Amino acid sequence: MIIEAIALLFFLMAAYVVRTLWENRNLPPGPFPLPVLGNLLSVGLKQPYRDLANMTKKYGKLFRIQMGSRKVIVINSYDIAREALVAKAEDFAGRPHHFFGSIFGRNSTDLAFQTFSQRWITQHKIALTALRLAEDKANVASHVNELCDKFHSTKGKPFGPQDLVFKSLGNCLSSLIFGKENKLHDHEVDALIEVLHVFAKSLGAANLIDTFPIFKNIPFEIIKKATRAGEIRDEIFERKFKEHASTFQSDNIRDLLDAMLKGFRQKNCGLLQEEHLISSASDVFMPGTETPSVVIIWLIFYAIKYPDVQARLHSQLDDVIGNTSRLPQLPDKPNLPYLDAFIAEVQRIVSDTPLAVPHSTTRETSLAGFLIPRDTTVFINLWAIHHDSDRWEDPFCFRPERFLDEQGRLHLEGIMPFSLGKRSCPGESFARKTVFLYAARLLYRFQFESPPGATLPDEDDSDYSIVLSCKPFKICATDRRNKNLLNTK
Repeated sequence: MIIEAIALLFFLMAAYVVRTLWENRNLPPGPFPLPVLGNLLSVGLKQPYRDLANMTKKYGKLFRIQMGSRKVIVINSYDIAREALVAKAEDFAGRPHHFFGSIFGRNSTDLAFQTFSQRWITQHKIALTALRLAEDKANVASHVNELCDKFHSTKGKPFGPQDLVFKSLGNCLSSLIFGKENKLHDHEVDALIEVLHVFAKSLGAANLIDTFPIFKNIPFEIIKKATRAGEIRDEIFERKFKEHASTFQSDNIRDLLDAMLKGFRQKNCGLLQEEHLISSASDVFMPGTETPSVVIIWLIFYAIKYPDVQARLHSQLDDVIGNTSRLPQLPDKPNLPYLDAFIAEVQRIVSDTPLAVPHSTTRETSLAGFLIPRDTTVFINLWAIHHDSDRWEDPFCFRPERFLDEQGRLHLEGIMPFSLGKRSCPGESFARKTVFLYAARLLYRFQFESPPGATLPDEDDSDYSIVLSCKPFKICATDRRNKNLLNTK
């Protein structure tokens, strides 16, 4: 019996090896997967983007791994990412099933987690048009000024900027989506900020459940929290949407929801329901608050860590704006290339969304000469792309100058913080303007330093969910303008 059992085990192992080698024969190279687990033991939960980047040394910048029984292609190169997301955009525009994404995406009625289809195309066009039509309704400058006033009120004493920044961006997105007259109350903004923190943690912890779907039936605490967070968010957005629908006037666009309703009634073609508009609005608020807030906090972090960089930023702002009664405006952007380079370098070295939301192939296709089957999950490792030593000189060195040419002009090739192609962030334009205006006004107004005796947290010990957040830290903000600024628009 023992010999027969050993023989059976040997036969099963041999059959598994032969089948696995046959299935992977045309795919990119990668580690051999264990039965059941696949390559899960090679990818940690704390910094999976680094683990995947380290695999490039052995398997190259395009390789495959296996998460349980699911095959995953990992892209770690800007050029390969462009081939997939731009040159073959529709081939790689799908979304795999994502357990927490189904909660976050309101049963696949959203833009972020809904897979590619004609319905998604229509919904995406309506959202983009609405964002362009309504972005001025956010009145970003006023929210930056309120944040500056809160920083000023600390009178140079130590404080933590994180909650203030998130609350400011939450109010800014509330104005964009719901309008000045119908924006959320403070307690609603606080509730939604807590919701987005829960979602970020749950999305970052999704691999186990997506790899082994049986675990979704186990009442994990994170599942309970995500479900409750979804209910809180849905109650607010559904209530505000009904208020807008009952008072909508096509010739009086008050905010993003109005702009979406206008597009919905003009271009729907029967593909969408009002549910899709609510989900699109939620898609704008959640990442529109989370990602810019995280970036702005990192901007303050690096301004403190590199005082010579902060001094150069102050110098350029002073040269362009001067010691006048006005504050930086968006039209000043072309004259502030070092500030733009600073923002780009923070986005590169941090890679605040280190692993983009997974893609999937919509048809059988090819990539970098390899055959990629339909419905293959694709990871875009933005952290690896932004730290690729073949593209970036000294990739772990913080140097904003890398984004300036010899004439001091800005160039941003090689960086893709909002991803690329059809599934790139629809709010990219608004987010870029918002982050720039926050950065320009905060740095024009304040000198940022660590409190005496305090040190900044280690970047390598950051909190990873779906975004990469800096550990909490204290700052001192000394106002560089000792007079009242008369024009604060």
